[in-house]
Amino acid sequence: MPTKKISIKTGTPVEGNDFYGRKKELQYAWETHILKGNSLKLSAPRKAGKSSFSKKMLELAEENGWKTLYLDLQGIGTENEFVKLFKEELKSEWWWNKVGKTISKIFNSIIIKDIEVKGTKIGGISIKNDVWRNDTYGKIKKLIESTGEILIVIDELTFYLHHLIAQENGKEKVEFFLEWLRKFRQTSGTKARWILCSSVEIEILASRHQLSKYLDIHPFLIGAFSEDEAKDFISRLDVDENVQFTNDHIQYILNKLVWYLPFFIQILVEKINFLIRVESKRLSNDIIDEAYNCLITENHFNHWDVRLYEYYEFEDNARKILKLCTLSDGRSREDLLANLSVKKSDIEKTETILARLLYFLKNDGYLTEHNGKYIFCSPLLRDFWRNCK
Repeated sequence: MPTKKISIKTGTPVEGNDFYGRKKELQYAWETHILKGNSLKLSAPRKAGKSSFSKKMLELAEENGWKTLYLDLQGIGTENEFVKLFKEELKSEWWWNKVGKTISKIFNSIIIKDIEVKGTKIGGISIKNDVWRNDTYGKIKKLIESTGEILIVIDELTFYLHHLIAQENGKEKVEFFLEWLRKFRQTSGTKARWILCSSVEIEILASRHQLSKYLDIHPFLIGAFSEDEAKDFISRLDVDENVQFTNDHIQYILNKLVWYLPFFIQILVEKINFLIRVESKRLSNDIIDEAYNCLITENHFNHWDVRLYEYYEFEDNARKILKLCTLSDGRSREDLLANLSVKKSDIEKTETILARLLYFLKNDGYLTEHNGKYIFCSPLLRDFWRNCK
């Protein structure tokens, strides 16, 4: 029986049969953490597959008889919108119609605010937002705790926190929300488990606003594919019948990519597929080179640029570091320090800034350390940065 092909998807999370690999990671996360009472923070750069992995975890939970809930907070900007999303997504879950009267009663008592102002009007009566917040989130917590074993994924958490922090009393709102999540983890015997999906930006935000104490949740790293996984993954991608990759072609692709994130593999294979199917090219290493060179002039990596805005006061220095590291053999720490330092008296302060930025840039998937020098994890990203910045 022929192997089922995997659809090429570069803009949305993959689900079902299009999800590839990660079997060991999934089992480890489920058996070692979720079943033993631990919630997780998926730590990985953007486009590393956090959303896809978390959705696969939800499938695994359902297979084991658990209830599940997926909350995508991208585009959610207020507390009111969060509560509305929670209620809507809860009602759309397969298990919702089977809940009892007690849970339904709690659900119906959760109030969505009419307006977002200091004084909130509910049923013609004005109440303070903190009263509404304590009442509403308290009921949501009671509802969740009443459902039994449930795995809840919160995706794009940092987007939501950035929206909240920018509002009036924003820090208070973020502290309340993160503390509310932490209370689930601190409740003895709770049957609710959480997976929080967010890139390193959440650590930057937490550090900047003294919120790190609320993120005491076990980090779970998602890395790139191994070479063997990457080879098998390429061989399974659903490409045109004229795209027949030999082992040599696949190895040539991997040599170009170096860092085997599914996203980078798929955009390169998709471009090769386009050149052959649409432009009637013939597969060769030269065509692989052409596809690669096309990618670094397109917009696949713009989000890596936009993400640096969230580095706040560190943004300019982050961009300087990345520009310096576009050399093929990278830059040493000493070299980076020398280029960032304006005055000798600033060395100590600059060392602190550099240490923090290298931590962020490494964990965010820009840089890695190799033979004492900092280089881009991905040659594709490096060449894009060199070409456009």
